[in-house]
Amino acid sequence: MPNRSPVIPEAAWKRRLDQKLEKPGRPYNLLSLRILIQEIPMILRFRSQLKRDRAARRKPVIDIFNTLRTGPTMGVPLGGIGAGSITRGWRGEFRRWQLRPGIYHYQPVFADQFSIFVQHQGEEPNIQTLYPGRPEGKYLSSWVWDMDPKCATYHGLFPRAWTVYEEPVPNIRLTCQQLSPVIPHNYRESSFPVGLFAWRIENLSSKPAKIGIMFTFQNGIGSANDQAGGHSNQSFQLTKTDTKGRERNVVGVTLRNLHRQVKGVEDQDRSDPLEVFEDPLTFAIATESKPDQRTSWRTRFVTSSDGGDLWNDFAQDGELKDIKDDRPSAAGETIGAALVATMDMEPQSSREVVFALSWDMPLVRTGYGTKYYRRYSQFYGRGSNAAPSIASDALIQFPVWEEKIASWQKPILEDATLPLWYKTALFNELYYIVDGGTMWLYRADEEDPWRDAIGRFAYLEGHEYRMYNTYDVHFYASFALSMLWPRLELSLQRDIAECVRNDYLEEHQLMTSGKYSPRKKKSIVPHDIGSPGEDPWTKVNVYNFHDSSRWKDLNPKFVLQVYRDYIATEDRYFLADVWDAVYEAIEYIKRYDQDGDGLIENEGIPDQTYDAWSVSGPSAYTGGLWLACLSAAARMAEELGEEEIAQTYHEMYQTGQMAYEEKLWNGRYYNYDSSHSGYHDSIMADQLAGQWYARACALPPIVEPDRASSSLETIFNFNVKQFRGGKMGAVNGMRPNGQVDRTSIQSREVWTGTTYSLAAAMLQQGLREEAFETAKGIFDVTYQERGYWFQTPEAWDEEGNYRSLAYMRPLAVWAMQWALERLKDQTDR
Repeated sequence: MPNRSPVIPEAAWKRRLDQKLEKPGRPYNLLSLRILIQEIPMILRFRSQLKRDRAARRKPVIDIFNTLRTGPTMGVPLGGIGAGSITRGWRGEFRRWQLRPGIYHYQPVFADQFSIFVQHQGEEPNIQTLYPGRPEGKYLSSWVWDMDPKCATYHGLFPRAWTVYEEPVPNIRLTCQQLSPVIPHNYRESSFPVGLFAWRIENLSSKPAKIGIMFTFQNGIGSANDQAGGHSNQSFQLTKTDTKGRERNVVGVTLRNLHRQVKGVEDQDRSDPLEVFEDPLTFAIATESKPDQRTSWRTRFVTSSDGGDLWNDFAQDGELKDIKDDRPSAAGETIGAALVATMDMEPQSSREVVFALSWDMPLVRTGYGTKYYRRYSQFYGRGSNAAPSIASDALIQFPVWEEKIASWQKPILEDATLPLWYKTALFNELYYIVDGGTMWLYRADEEDPWRDAIGRFAYLEGHEYRMYNTYDVHFYASFALSMLWPRLELSLQRDIAECVRNDYLEEHQLMTSGKYSPRKKKSIVPHDIGSPGEDPWTKVNVYNFHDSSRWKDLNPKFVLQVYRDYIATEDRYFLADVWDAVYEAIEYIKRYDQDGDGLIENEGIPDQTYDAWSVSGPSAYTGGLWLACLSAAARMAEELGEEEIAQTYHEMYQTGQMAYEEKLWNGRYYNYDSSHSGYHDSIMADQLAGQWYARACALPPIVEPDRASSSLETIFNFNVKQFRGGKMGAVNGMRPNGQVDRTSIQSREVWTGTTYSLAAAMLQQGLREEAFETAKGIFDVTYQERGYWFQTPEAWDEEGNYRSLAYMRPLAVWAMQWALERLKDQTDR
């Protein structure tokens, strides 16, 4: 048989479509009876906040009463960075939709399918949807559903996925490669709203065959708006010239959707009349027209019917009658379009056909209606008529993109020193860069040369925690951006610097205390830059569980990230631009050194990223971050010629370092804090966060090597090995007697991202075997046992049940790669 089959990387996550999990993960119960009784006032405040959000037409930031329960269904998402995202599940359904930034709709659309027609010479035709299920009721009931799931296997390695179908109909093998153009250090194609499906068709028979592949797509995202009426579809044909000067003809259908968005309002404006935006959204499905490949289409079929008209047409000869019907949909009716590529195949031969799905929604609005334009509109315009052109360009560029992605991943995939599972996790956790409610935008009225060059970037803390650029969490996740798209990382940091320079004095109620406080004060690093329901970049710090202006880790984390990004990019202009904010952040936070020992103190409340775990006085976590930040700030000051400031910070660092050892070192590890609480000597998995970041930034270690090793070995022996047999990652808190620290919800959780950062610290310290064993627990629970693939949560409990599904922090697996690459550089030198 000519032409070799597609090469699927061994590291791709693999699952046969009939495989089921014994015990899929579910949300664990945060609100136990004891907590319900203790926290009744706070719970009532949360309920009141939810009511206000609904009355103000806003999506709640966090809904603790209604957690996501999507099940083990997700796959590699489609789309570029900040373009909106569509997740195609591993069994083949299009099921998670995020076209408005940060607003998710979870609904499989059964009309969105690939189907196959096969007729071997002298035989009756076989027709089959390539999906192992069926919709409920009468919808599309004329189609042939329920493909045998045992015949197909899914392989996912972001930004590509492959599904191999072994004879879904007799004597035919199919391989569908799904690809989105997400390419490191690429700031053009990586923003495109498009996905490609390259079908390799193999005729295994000794007879010639006629083959047709049909791509059907509904006009909409499976929401109630699909049935609102007014949507319409049209056919198109485009001729493009490729890089070799050849004309390429593309055929397809556009699906124009009246995408309606209700404008949110401030609490005091809840009585204002309802305002609805109808901003343009157009989908396109397309394929290439070739001499040996016949293309046919149907611009309109009713997806809310039994689908018999379309299916019978396709089943007749594997082609469609080209029927143009641009009538708008009626209220209560959903419509879709169909595109077919048909070919004649010789015995024992193979062919390829590629389909594209694009969408064009250049204008997006925040919850309060502020207008922004997406990054890709810089290349395709803002007129919402670019979907055919985007799809056509993608079809032509597919081989180039495929090669660029393969070349990027090849050195890691071929590194025999790395575990296979690590390679799987490393690339697949990047799904969140696309599917994290991501925005890559230009404000419609913005006039800033630097902004005009790259735009603004933001992504959610999590699908359930809808806050953009949550900074204490980005601290861990940011290695992925800094390594792969550093210009986006610098954009994010410039936004944070701007927030540091300003007050945001609008008051909001704190859920824990009921008191009111300003959103953010000048000189303090924001917790977040806002929520999709309000106005990101304008209304910062939507987080109101505690007063994050009192947190002690945010300012040091800003200083450390700025320095890390400076050494990664060597961009001195960036460093000079944000230095004033760095200096301001340090000068503000040093007020929390109450006794002049060089260490800042925590206030006996959860005043850091562990916001349900109280900490008092000097602490291993915050104290280490503070020391590392002083070291980084001294280096930056030296670089900018601020010798006096550099000397001051260096002296503070030396003084604080002595206090850190005196007050926290206990002979084996660093105590949680220096208080007299019953858990002051708990073994915190994240106790060396400052040490980890200092070494990541090529700064001197903040603790002696033997003490770093002792602490990490203690964490490994207690928090990892004595927690569920060492198979679930590192529990946050462990008592010296080998019992889990149960003094708070968070002390007894495993955090996926912090476990990856702990593994990075172990790698730095030469504990390679321990590092990979620690991190593998996260991989096993995510990808093997609980079904969290492409929706990795923030945390899980002892049973592996989750809190906060689809979360930013697991991107910290790239901190491991950062450590590995720098260790290799040191060895090579």
